[in-house]
Amino acid sequence: MLTPCIAGPLPDRGGRPLAEFTQDVFGSLPRADQRRWAGVYLSGLLNTPGRKTMKRIALQVSGVEAAGQALQQFITSSPWDWREPRAALARAAARCLPDHAWVTGTFVSEKRGGRSVGVHRRFVPELGATVNCQVGVGLFLASDEEAIPVDWSLVLDGGWCDDAALRRRARIPDTVGAASAWERAVGMADAADALSGAGRAPLVADLTSTGDLADVTAATAYGNREILARVRPDQPVAPARRVGSPVPGAVSTAEQLLGRGGTGRPRGLPGRYAGGGGPLRLRSAPVHLPGARQAVPGAAPPLYRLFSLGHPGGADEPQYWLSTLRRRDTGYVLSLMRRVRVVRSTVRVLGEGFGLTDFEGRSFPGWHHHMTMVSAAYTYSRLSRPVTDRLSA
Repeated sequence: MLTPCIAGPLPDRGGRPLAEFTQDVFGSLPRADQRRWAGVYLSGLLNTPGRKTMKRIALQVSGVEAAGQALQQFITSSPWDWREPRAALARAAARCLPDHAWVTGTFVSEKRGGRSVGVHRRFVPELGATVNCQVGVGLFLASDEEAIPVDWSLVLDGGWCDDAALRRRARIPDTVGAASAWERAVGMADAADALSGAGRAPLVADLTSTGDLADVTAATAYGNREILARVRPDQPVAPARRVGSPVPGAVSTAEQLLGRGGTGRPRGLPGRYAGGGGPLRLRSAPVHLPGARQAVPGAAPPLYRLFSLGHPGGADEPQYWLSTLRRRDTGYVLSLMRRVRVVRSTVRVLGEGFGLTDFEGRSFPGWHHHMTMVSAAYTYSRLSRPVTDRLSA
């Protein structure tokens, strides 16, 4: 549920118009023409029906198709820094979303040809097929009922990591290399903690959508961030012989350990945790992860809690989650799990109504500029409405 926001850079339709919101979010852009075209593009994303191409936005906002060239220049070639506008959006969301957490959302944008930045043939688990596509990772500040996109990263693999000429044409910085969707998410959350004022909130991710396996170990051995990650049934785990034991048991899979009744203790949960699907059965067990990195050489491997969540006798496959939320109650952990659905729904809305996958350019900065504008358009549409409208949405 959104709480009322009166002060700060959040617009209100009764007194803070789109132009003022644009100035608050994009005021860091150094040139007046950049700030003006930011307002034009933002208005176009909000008001253009269907695909949000440069020509369609130009026609919708100015009635002149030639204006699309200026928009193209602003998005693909103009050297403005997208980080401060995103930080402004994160600060706005942090003020308005109670009990928030960082939640990642992944999207796949199928493309023709191989010139769009980041395009590569990949196997996409959700599609069950290998497709030519971009894979983007969004970082959302999410409550139980709302999710605001505050940062984005593009997954690069194939020639995008090693081909110097290809990287140069797409203007990919030397500092950007190969990393999984999960590693991208952890990096974004670390940066957002410092920029947004949201604090070191838990990080929640669904690793099943990208096919990552045991990749949660790549980032959780460092620092003290609380994480909750949905993993595949074949995720390798090793049961702890007792809570806190440095000696793991035999390696098995999440499904073998908890799916067959294993060492976990079943617990019936009230229907309010099930999203209307009836009572849930929860099993859990403390586990180690094979190959997990250790913060201190020679120390005990990190301890996680593995959850299995499903409806007794239901047709749906159980979900498996790894967590470091050892001091949180079950209700809070389940509320974080539900936020993945909130973010998934938000990603769908961003694609259908805000041009998430409509960027047609080839440059790395252009993709980030477009995604920043998409985030701003969605934030304005959600957080600028009267409080009564937000609560009934």
